[in-house]
Amino acid sequence: MKKLLLFGFDNLPAVMAVASAVAPMGIEAVPVGRREYDCPLEVLAGLAAGGEGASCASGPLGGRMIVLCGLEDQLDTVLPALAKAGAGPECLKAVLTAHNRRWSGRKLFAELDRERRALQKGGRP
Repeated sequence: MKKLLLFGFDNLPAVMAVASAVAPMGIEAVPVGRREYDCPLEVLAGLAAGGEGASCASGPLGGRMIVLCGLEDQLDTVLPALAKAGAGPECLKAVLTAHNRRWSGRKLFAELDRERRALQKGGRP
C-alpha cells in the first residue's frame, strides 16, 4: 500500500498536480474530504475498517497536510516530487506510523502545526 492522504487540498488542480507527480512511482494520491478529517488515519489509509459517519464538526484544518503511507523507503524521491508539484514547505507532511495511525487527521495536523510553530520560534517541539 503506497498512498498519500491529501488533507486541505480543496481544488482539483492541486490534487491533480500531486497525483501526476507521484503516479509514475506507483503511488496513489487520495484526497480526504472535510467530513473525514476526524476519522482515524488507519481507516483513511485502508488499513482498518470503520469511520463511517465521522463528521467534521469544526471546519477546515487551517492548511494543507500530506500523510505518506507505506513510503518510508521512498522519501528521498517522493518529497522532491511533492515540492515540484506545489506541496512545498508550507504543506505539513508526516509518515503514517504505529504511533499515529489511530489519530485523526485533525489531531495530526494540530501536532505538526504546534511543532512547526515551536521550531519557527527557535524552541523545542
